[in-house]
Amino acid sequence: MTACPIEDRLAIQDLLVAYAHAVDSLHDLDGICAVFVEDAQFDLSGIGFPSLTGHAQIRGFFADTFAAMAGQAHYLTNFAITAYDGDTASIRAYVTGMGKYKAGGGITVNGRYYFDVVRTGQGWKARRYTMDFLIPIEA
Repeated sequence: MTACPIEDRLAIQDLLVAYAHAVDSLHDLDGICAVFVEDAQFDLSGIGFPSLTGHAQIRGFFADTFAAMAGQAHYLTNFAITAYDGDTASIRAYVTGMGKYKAGGGITVNGRYYFDVVRTGQGWKARRYTMDFLIPIEA
């Protein structure tokens, strides 16, 4: 792996932070889509959610999610660049996410985000996103 320059590392980390901020807003669908290339793979099938392709499907998923949530917060840490070649990279980060449902009850998720990113004319964008759990969700 080529060493990742600090400027690229920080820009890639900022992309994940932008994603978390947009998700936690409970309304910023444009901000979420801005993180991804138009035909991005958004694959949460490993944690029991759908595998989606492209902005329209990602937008629909979050519109439905936002409609059900009263509030949520995601905290990211342990960023690691796991691959880098100058114009593409992969990053892993730990996430703790907490949410409250409008219908009552809540959820806490402890997991890892995996983003494959590409340098574009608009900066770094995600072309693939997946996630797994560090601690299983309590039923």
